[in-house]
Amino acid sequence: MKLRWIDNYAGTWKDEEGRTLTITPRGETTCDVTLLVEGRPLLRPWCGNKPAEGLRATYSPRDGPDLDIDLGRPGFSLNVNYEPADPMAPDEPESLSVGVSRYESDTKAEAFVLLFGKLGRYRRTDPEHTNRGD
Repeated sequence: MKLRWIDNYAGTWKDEEGRTLTITPRGETTCDVTLLVEGRPLLRPWCGNKPAEGLRATYSPRDGPDLDIDLGRPGFSLNVNYEPADPMAPDEPESLSVGVSRYESDTKAEAFVLLFGKLGRYRRTDPEHTNRGD
């Protein structure tokens, strides 16, 4: 069975600061995403403090391999890119590189970027979703 690219994102991912992304594919190009901070959904001040649960994420094969997570403000998104495990480093799990996008003119969104921490890597924490090709 051929794995859909979007299925690489499925599962639970954690960064070094304790933030957790839970990604559930819903179709060929969409996912639901929850972002937790210290075990609780991140509150989004730009959305009246709505929790970051069930966020819509999309993958567009035409635009590249990354998954864009809509944060509920026009032009404001969390972008994650799947990186497979290195076969030469068997103890190193798959990871997601993370970035934030916003409209350049949206200067208020810049303050919100700090809520996402260092924007380093999120590492897979649920081995049942591992895509090592074993």
